[in-house]
Amino acid sequence: MNEPIRIPDRIFNALVDGRLSPRVERETREALETDSQGSERAATWQRQSEALHAALAPVAREPLPLSMMLKLRHDKPMAWHHDTTFWAYVGVFAAGLAVGLALDFAMPTLRVLIGI
Repeated sequence: MNEPIRIPDRIFNALVDGRLSPRVERETREALETDSQGSERAATWQRQSEALHAALAPVAREPLPLSMMLKLRHDKPMAWHHDTTFWAYVGVFAAGLAVGLALDFAMPTLRVLIGI
């Protein structure tokens, strides 16, 4: 007799939460039909999920606090951060280029001073 397929916890989570693709859900349910322990495990997880949803539903339906909503509206979009980062890289590159050119220009004078 074939050993039942061990279904990973992440697949069980996705199955219970209804987040599997139709193909993977169908394959998982087919595998559970031949695995009594897996079926019981899935049923237990389903009951736990339903109990958690029932217990936390009032909290999940609460509106966000005004301070958090204002902060979310006030924050700058991520594109601003990426633009700033880009210009910071350009500035660092330009500064490095300027230092390199200054050293190249000053090198003959430095060689005379050092005595090379």
